Amino acid sequence: MIIKTKIGKNFSECVRDNLDKDNTEVLYAEGVRMDSSENMTADFNHLRKSNPDLGNAVWHTSLYFALEDKVKVSDELMVSIAIDYTNNFKLEQYAVIRHIVSDQVHFHIIANRVGYDGKTISDQFCANKGVELARILEKKYDLTQQVGKRLEKTHREKLHGKDIVKYEIYEAVNMELPKCKSIEDLQGKLQIHGINTIIKPQGLSFSKGKIYYKASAVDKSFGLKTMLKTIEKMVNV
Repeated sequence: MIIKTKIGKNFSECVRDNLDKDNTEVLYAEGVRMDSSENMTADFNHLRKSNPDLGNAVWHTSLYFALEDKVKVSDELMVSIAIDYTNNFKLEQYAVIRHIVSDQVHFHIIANRVGYDGKTISDQFCANKGVELARILEKKYDLTQQVGKRLEKTHREKLHGKDIVKYEIYEAVNMELPKCKSIEDLQGKLQIHGINTIIKPQGLSFSKGKIYYKASAVDKSFGLKTMLKTIEKMVNV
């Protein structure tokens, strides 16, 4: 399972973009009406007014299942996972929206960062915590463990936007790393692919054009310490 979270300002835009599409259904909701995007937005904004100083009140999480899990995924399963997710982050007002695109089933959680007590619900480290939670939920619901080099199983033709660049970085590193005798050597070879490598004591990162990724976000094996050990082993062979 892949979990991606964005924090935004506009409930109307987020709800409309996710609800007013083909092959879409609201599976579950807490504190908002499910009958229309207008009513759902109004309910989110009504609670938002109790914390008017919070600019980024929109919590939008997308949850994608591995293709291998397609036969396991049901509406009931998605709702159970959504409840686990929202409980983990203490989100109180939210909607769970299912999407079906081609053979891929995924769902979205649109939530309010304003609690029923009017206080702000923290989004600190929500992306990293989401990755950790995905591993826990995979085990709990017996889903495919999406760890390690999952990108090698990706259907490239289904990628869009930043994910295409992420895949290109992944491919280039795997192609060039076996030829390298140092991390600086890798840096030079990736430059041929239009990929910049930023080397810092605390870790690696890659950029291509205006898109930037921490190395470990491309693949867990791309962390600086792991890469240095890999290069050292190859040099000593």
